[in-house]
Amino acid sequence: MDAIVLVGGQGTRLRPLTARRHKSLVPVLNRPAIAYLFEWLAASGIDRVVLALGQNNDDLAEAYPEGRLGTMDLRIVKERERLESGGAIRYAVQQAGIEGRFAVLNGDVFVEFDFRAMLAEHERVGAKLSQYLYPVTEPWRYGVAVVDERSMITGFVEKPPMGEEPGNLVNAGVWIFEPELVGQIPPGAVRVEETLFPSLVARRQPVLGYTGDGIWADIGTPQSYLALNQALLARAAGNAVAATASVAAGAVVEGSAVGDGTVIGAASVSASVLWENVTVGDGASVAGSVLADGVVVGAGARVHGVIAGPGTIIAAGVAVPPGTLIDKDGRYDG
Repeated sequence: MDAIVLVGGQGTRLRPLTARRHKSLVPVLNRPAIAYLFEWLAASGIDRVVLALGQNNDDLAEAYPEGRLGTMDLRIVKERERLESGGAIRYAVQQAGIEGRFAVLNGDVFVEFDFRAMLAEHERVGAKLSQYLYPVTEPWRYGVAVVDERSMITGFVEKPPMGEEPGNLVNAGVWIFEPELVGQIPPGAVRVEETLFPSLVARRQPVLGYTGDGIWADIGTPQSYLALNQALLARAAGNAVAATASVAAGAVVEGSAVGDGTVIGAASVSASVLWENVTVGDGASVAGSVLADGVVVGAGARVHGVIAGPGTIIAAGVAVPPGTLIDKDGRYDG
């Protein structure tokens, strides 16, 4: 079975963390986010992965070139123009020669559920399309699916007003397509979420809403990205410290990921994600923050609830206000 992974976006919602790398390459516990997706696909029995790349995605193509990827084949299809999800799916199917049933995934999701069980249910009910649905506490941020007692989808509400949500099950970015659906995607740059999916439901075609267990995350924003890392660290009940990182004897590091080449002095780091080659000076305090590659935190600085883009310099002794986003190569000196 083939799986198309949609990775054509520019990661604008995840900035400043995507200022210098593709959104699928941001580290989750010191590994590229997409590496977890590839492992999950292989464990799910996928034979070939088709990466549907957009323009200016060369770093991802270089990190994962065509060829064998563990037990799977990897094929790259690059858009020549912006196609959105529907156009990207249609183009990938054509270019990769996909003929049978296939899966589609958003490249910025983290999933753990049993895909084989979802596929078995798809076949049992004779679905034309199946969507993985996940219960969330803030459904107004997403597209909500309405399901009946048989778990068949009867409607969609895109980002409903707070307090008016018809439910809490949201489109979690994993779909199973029957091949005949490709011809029903409208021409041009269209989103299947806004065209094909509601059209199928309106025409009373069988669309399954499948729910499963395990952590799910949309890592499209700095906040959701940090929350995913924190959830995985909490489950592991420890830290993820790269072998080449240096942590001073007097440092206190709790529930954090520390990347290659990062140096932490006699400082405090908690519930945070530090990328590669970050420096944290003596007496500094970092909590609930993401520090991208090359960030320097001066001695005695207080960095709580901060997202710092690559190359940021935070001066010694300053207290950065919680909620601050610092762009790449920025400087905060109070």
